[in-house]
Amino acid sequence: MELRKTVTLIEDTLIEDGRTLPQPIRRVAQIAVVRNPLAGRIEENLEELVRDGEDLGRFLAKRAVELLDRGRITLLGKGAIIGEDGEPEHGQAILYPRFAAAVRETLGLDHASTLSEKMIAGPGAALKIRLRRIDNPLDSAEGVMELRVPGSPAPDEILVALVVAGPSQASSR
Repeated sequence: MELRKTVTLIEDTLIEDGRTLPQPIRRVAQIAVVRNPLAGRIEENLEELVRDGEDLGRFLAKRAVELLDRGRITLLGKGAIIGEDGEPEHGQAILYPRFAAAVRETLGLDHASTLSEKMIAGPGAALKIRLRRIDNPLDSAEGVMELRVPGSPAPDEILVALVVAGPSQASSR
């Protein structure tokens, strides 16, 4: 896997719907921009991307728990933007099934399911990642985090994102 860049976004919500929250809500997005080894060609064997997905899931989850304790995670989401020389299946391969399994294992969330967003787009495109409660996988989305990385993904890249959210340890001011 050729990793070109990583980006971390932290969003702390202190006031929601005009009310000060008793405890801020933190959303952490860990993003990796990687080269798509299958860009520009038709390939039925997607195993390389599946393996990369497993490595990325573990890598991004480890980075996320540096900023939000795993015991505080209540919401989870993931997504990918496939550069214009890629195929929708490339995003599917990188996010399923090993990415999700590696995230769950790393975060200690055995049965948490995640909503997933995938799209083909050019550099600077926005990806809206829907977040699902980890304790009720039948619930629909409970919030969205919009992500954008200027200049990414290039046509031969995939932008992969993991979002975790929950109560922050930071005090509201």
